[in-house]
Amino acid sequence: MGRVRDVIIGRRGDSLTGRLLDTAFDIQSNLGKLRVTTDRIAWIHFRNPPQSPDDEIWLVNGDRLSGAIEQEAVDFQPEGGERRRIPLDRIHTLMIGQGVDLDAPSLS
Repeated sequence: MGRVRDVIIGRRGDSLTGRLLDTAFDIQSNLGKLRVTTDRIAWIHFRNPPQSPDDEIWLVNGDRLSGAIEQEAVDFQPEGGERRRIPLDRIHTLMIGQGVDLDAPSLS
């Protein structure tokens, strides 16, 4: 695999490729409040009621945490762009270093 990047998929299907600058997420789950470092996270699906009533953190080991992420936004450095703070309510999914290979052949 070549150069791997993080991807934000927006609520309307748009996406940004770059690097997540946050190092951890806090989630209030049925296990209590947990801090999960981003090196342990494969992706996050953010709540979107009624289809997805809870935030879900999928860990690289296959475990899943559901609940409410306490942050209101993420800090993101897009490829070739300026650092941005993106509110969570604009994000559908955040993929952290999972399978987005900038050196892979394109679909077209």
